[in-house]
Amino acid sequence: MGFAKIFKFAKKGSKKVKKSKGGSVAAPVKWPEGIRVGIFGHENTGKTVFFTSLYTQSKSTNDFHISVRDNATASEFFKNDMAIKGVDCDSSGTGTIAARPVPKKFPDPTEKDIILQFTAILDGNTKIPVVSYDYSGRAASISEHSDDAEKIRDFMVEADGLLFFFDPKILGADPEVQARASTFINILERIVPLRSRLPIPVGLVITKSDILPGYSGEDQTVLVQPEDEQVIAEDYEKFLEKVLDFESLSENREWATSVRNILVKLREFIRIVVGRTLDFQIFFVSSTGNRPEKIGVDVGRSIYAPPEKVNPCGVTRPFYWILNSIVRSQRLNVMRKIAGYVSVASIIWILLFSLPYLFHFGGFLRSAYRVENSVLNSVDGNILNTSDAQRSDIIRAYNRYGNKMLVRKMFTEYRLTSSRMRDVYSEFSLGPAVAKLDSIITGFADVISDPKLQPKYDQGLDSLILNNTHKRLVGSLEKMHVGEKTSVLYMRSDRVFYYWDLFTKYVKNPADTSVLEKINYQVNFNLENAQNYSEAEKRLGSVLLGVLDIPVPGPAPTVRSTRSNLNEYNQIKEKVNGSSDPAYVLGEVPGKLGAIRGKLSASTNSAQISAIDAFLAEAKKWNKRRTYTCVLQTVPDMGHLHIEVTGSGGNPSWSNETQLLEGDEIKLKWKPGDDIHIAIDELKHECNWGKKPSDRRVFQDKYAIFEAEGSITFPNINKTIVLSFKGGLKERLPKLK
Repeated sequence: MGFAKIFKFAKKGSKKVKKSKGGSVAAPVKWPEGIRVGIFGHENTGKTVFFTSLYTQSKSTNDFHISVRDNATASEFFKNDMAIKGVDCDSSGTGTIAARPVPKKFPDPTEKDIILQFTAILDGNTKIPVVSYDYSGRAASISEHSDDAEKIRDFMVEADGLLFFFDPKILGADPEVQARASTFINILERIVPLRSRLPIPVGLVITKSDILPGYSGEDQTVLVQPEDEQVIAEDYEKFLEKVLDFESLSENREWATSVRNILVKLREFIRIVVGRTLDFQIFFVSSTGNRPEKIGVDVGRSIYAPPEKVNPCGVTRPFYWILNSIVRSQRLNVMRKIAGYVSVASIIWILLFSLPYLFHFGGFLRSAYRVENSVLNSVDGNILNTSDAQRSDIIRAYNRYGNKMLVRKMFTEYRLTSSRMRDVYSEFSLGPAVAKLDSIITGFADVISDPKLQPKYDQGLDSLILNNTHKRLVGSLEKMHVGEKTSVLYMRSDRVFYYWDLFTKYVKNPADTSVLEKINYQVNFNLENAQNYSEAEKRLGSVLLGVLDIPVPGPAPTVRSTRSNLNEYNQIKEKVNGSSDPAYVLGEVPGKLGAIRGKLSASTNSAQISAIDAFLAEAKKWNKRRTYTCVLQTVPDMGHLHIEVTGSGGNPSWSNETQLLEGDEIKLKWKPGDDIHIAIDELKHECNWGKKPSDRRVFQDKYAIFEAEGSITFPNINKTIVLSFKGGLKERLPKLK
């Protein structure tokens, strides 16, 4: 198949792909047939001079040659070439042309657009019909809404490849740089939504490169050599870092500075291209090869004359690259289309053959499993903690599954399995679970009643020593303490956990009378009010009162003592609701509120007791290891962070090997007493994943996570970052309602 046929076939498929991915609708302008190369550039970027130099230089190159296809293009190239060479051609009307020398000058700024048609011959044998477009650069402005502007955008959106021309003379005017980059980004957005794969080659052409410090000619035309092409697949930060490490730049610091300046100034454009296509390249060209002479000024621009000797540098390289990329891309499009047809046919065949299996395993059976898994996950997999309603849901799900015609006809063995599952849940009885919980509670009572079996307290280590019996009992009770909070097993195990917690606090500090008051209050309260309070629980409560030698409750508190406790409660409430100190809210307040709670009357102070219980429950959550989402708000000079949580006094392993860039999130698992390690790496610093950072901070307070929120300064490098946590930390501290 010849290239012309391949081109027509691929062109149709390419346009369909563009439109399906967000491209604009068909253009109202009838453009000539051929591969469309869009040269997108603003005023004074050198488009016209580039086309002229491209034409003249192609005559002396072996791999790229131009053959003009229409008179308008030939006239445009000839007229501009003669102006640059300083030749005025007059026709005598008899078919002869007289040439006379005139002052050299660059072509006047383009006012009337022109369609350029020529045949490009690559490597002496590949002929490609090319359509390009020269126009007034003023119409390319992002704020321009004229018919000419829409015509330009229409041409670019339907182009097979794009070259973005950029004039380095405006590098000092940052707003103008960003405006021009935004204009080209807008063109790319019209072709395909951002973050989708770019379907066409895109090149960045830095014109007038001879004004850049360190530029020395042809060898610097192409920035990314074929052996380094993988850097185009990186994100912007890694792309910049790896480009600046190129050997060609490290040997010429002045040129490296010029390249870095351009890549940083055009980062918004480069950021949306790299990582989305490998058909991207950056070129540095000069249509004159020498700096032109400034001869005057006009409104909004300087006027230059061509140098004495015009010697273009690299002008054929961008066109040679983009045409080769387009040919390769369109041949791939043909193969993709053929592969697409084959894939669709294969998928249809697979679907027809496997449809019954998809319905069964992906629909009917999965639906029954989903109901069962949802129930079991809610009780941590312990069927003993399921309620009657939950088991009924599972039985109905398996009934629906077993009655499906597809299951009855094709999957009879699975229908038998579903019948057995229905029997399991139908015959389930809570009796064994209740008996098992009573035996666990009896075990706790036996431990508490025997001083030899009670846990010991190591004062030097400030820790409670639990033996295997204690751990086994606690582990067995935890398996019962799941599922619906209104279930019998959950409520009873919850009461036992509270008893055990109070008892261990007593073991740590037998002189703490507030613990004794809580035990006395809770045992007597449960005796009178608790639902499903079993004989095993009554024995456990009796053992607690007897072992701890707690006297029988005295007379009800007087009005004066109750008023005093309420005053103390109100003072704590006012202070805690206005405090953001975690050491006070989470460390001091729970003990004070627990002591007050034991002195309040359940009949007259129910609102305060309820508020205290809610506060203590919230404060208790902070004692467990939980997951917090950390957001890096700002980090200076394109640096990055590494963050790790360790136990108190621990050393980080930095095994996660994750870089945290500005705007990124990371999940931290932390509990009070854990340390937080933060390492920062500056842009040019060699990253060792936190092991050898530019600087490091460690927060070792009991509530270290609160210290890690907000501004953090690294004194050795004098840099400050800002971290935040989703939902805020201090905002989430418990309050008294």
